[in-house]
Amino acid sequence: MAIHILIDGYNLLHQMPETAFLMKEDPEEARKALLDRLRTYQKLRRHRITVVFDAWGQDEPRRKVNMKGIQVVFTAPGETADDYLKRMAVKEKERAVVVSSDREIRSYVETYGAVSITSRDFLERLEAALYEELKGEPLAPPPPPSKKLPKKARRRLAKLAKL
Repeated sequence: MAIHILIDGYNLLHQMPETAFLMKEDPEEARKALLDRLRTYQKLRRHRITVVFDAWGQDEPRRKVNMKGIQVVFTAPGETADDYLKRMAVKEKERAVVVSSDREIRSYVETYGAVSITSRDFLERLEAALYEELKGEPLAPPPPPSKKLPKKARRRLAKLAKL
């Protein structure tokens, strides 16, 4: 089953030191830097990726742009990225991996079968994938749990292992 990674764009931007700083100076450049990194990650892992940015408070309708294989969504007026992510996760169900540090969103999407991961944890996986590509050697995997986990937990870990 293909994985669809749904990312809260600004949430992830603020976890990356270089883009968090750039957000203060030039938000457009910060978004481009994030998308460049995600594009490289997508080439390595071949997952479908959608990045959602809040456009809440602006007067433009929702915009969807495909940037070299990554779908970028700017939400509609009155709609938050959180609302959009929830709606997409409900639609995608177990195919979705939602990247957000917002506990409420993560809890909500998991009730519908999606898997969630914090922005910080996803960033670590993204960096590990880029390192593997650069050095040609994988980082050491985490040790397996000592007890057998419930089926739902095993499925979640298997999906996250694909990131």
